[in-house]
Amino acid sequence: MRRRIAHGCGALVLGALLTAGCSATDDGADSDAGKGEAREPAGGEGTGFTPDPDRVPADRERAAELAEAVVAQPETFGPGFVEAEGRSGDTGEWPVLDENCVWVLEPVPDGVLASLTRHAELPAEDGADPLRVTAVATVHSDPRGAEWEMARTVEDALRCPDQQLRRDEWVSGLISVAMEFGTLGNSATEDLLTETGSFHSDELGGPHDFEWMRARIGPLTLAVSAKGADGRGDGEVSRAAVEALGLMSSRAENELAPEPSGPGGEEDKNESGNEKGENR
Repeated sequence: MRRRIAHGCGALVLGALLTAGCSATDDGADSDAGKGEAREPAGGEGTGFTPDPDRVPADRERAAELAEAVVAQPETFGPGFVEAEGRSGDTGEWPVLDENCVWVLEPVPDGVLASLTRHAELPAEDGADPLRVTAVATVHSDPRGAEWEMARTVEDALRCPDQQLRRDEWVSGLISVAMEFGTLGNSATEDLLTETGSFHSDELGGPHDFEWMRARIGPLTLAVSAKGADGRGDGEVSRAAVEALGLMSSRAENELAPEPSGPGGEEDKNESGNEKGENR
């Protein structure tokens, strides 16, 4: 399938997320989203990007295809990353923080069309332990559902500053910051959340750096997390999360943007009726 260039420049998205990621240790954890009251969806107006209604999934099959197209692959996190084992692959399940502050997989609720999780890692090398990362793409049936997910995420961090990721992995001291479009450097997505804390593992010890980010674009939420280890500096952990979320955001806009018209678009064809650039 021929793809158009993403509406949002990847460098712009990445630059905004880098700024936002560096703000995650600010004291401004209180936000409208953190109060549990979902705002009226921005609908993309603030960011200058509005999803094409005809390209927004209306059923689970199309939503699963969109999640697959958007979710980060190992190479999205950077050179050297490879696929890692983990609970993923079923678009009918999504991760939920239960009442005991333990992350579990549950069937997606009504209003969520699909959710897909992928795991990757930068293998141990030169005295550094593996850096492990996770990406999640979730497609809601409407933007309001995605907004509520963002709001609940802030509440989760306030409710559970310490969270059990797996049986042998946990994080502590989480600080969560919510950024609407136009605040704290967020100039690319309708909503952006970042969390930082300390990662602990039976295998890798700790505390190590932990970075988690989630963004909303229309009815989609995109999340990435990066778990540090010995030999992995804060910059390396943060960079893996930021780069993946930036590329996922660009992919989401690419998938949801209106089909172009005029030069380079559907109406720009050569005399034989073929689209220009089709063989590139």
